[in-house]
Amino acid sequence: MNHLEFDGPGSTLVFLHGGNVAGWMWGQQVPAFADHHVLVPDYPGFGASNDEPWVSIAATADAVAELIATTGGPAHVVGLSLGSSVALDLAARHPEQVSSLFLASAQVAPPLRRDMIAARVLLAFWNQRGFWTTLARSYGLTGEDAELFVSTGLGIRRETAVSIYNEVSRGVPAAVLAAITVPTLVVAGEKDSSAITDASLAAVRRGIPGVMTAIAPGMHHQWNIENVELFNSSLRGWLDRREVAEGLGASI
Repeated sequence: MNHLEFDGPGSTLVFLHGGNVAGWMWGQQVPAFADHHVLVPDYPGFGASNDEPWVSIAATADAVAELIATTGGPAHVVGLSLGSSVALDLAARHPEQVSSLFLASAQVAPPLRRDMIAARVLLAFWNQRGFWTTLARSYGLTGEDAELFVSTGLGIRRETAVSIYNEVSRGVPAAVLAAITVPTLVVAGEKDSSAITDASLAAVRRGIPGVMTAIAPGMHHQWNIENVELFNSSLRGWLDRREVAEGLGASI
């Protein structure tokens, strides 16, 4: 699994990307956290690891654990969307390698029926540019960010997307959530699917001991790009003070 590494003086910080992108999505976060030793992997089937076959979320979590171990670990782990699923498996399977979790746009509960129908339709148009352009718009992406999203997405094989969708659509098992022992903050974009803003936040509150949850006001799914300042300040508040930063709203 290919990755980028930035040798800052502080503790290790790992950024785990979403399912329709690659490590490039963290381009506005990496320089803001230069005080950490930063790792940005591309999962098998994505970005610079596109020639490697995707196996499963668990296998990807194991590969990330091996990467963290090369730095001496443990690491603060940041995940968005699919990255949150990988992060949860990582913390459950390799707790010695994780010191905290910051999870954004986490799909923990199974998707709603309407979302499942929409996803199957979209998978049928996976290799068409119009699909990616529409998805970028729904994520609130514009300009160069939207174009990079589209070009990267067109490089992801449809069979990889189908395999990931089949796994994510089952939801995160309760046993995985119960196994999380590190400090965890889960943040949903206010304008994301209700399966994420409502059902998934409720699931983590039931399942992860001591978890903190919050809402990013006005944000869509890919909110680390949509509002860089809010995302970075939220992550900084978590890393430095273990707090829900000003600018985030309480979740019910």
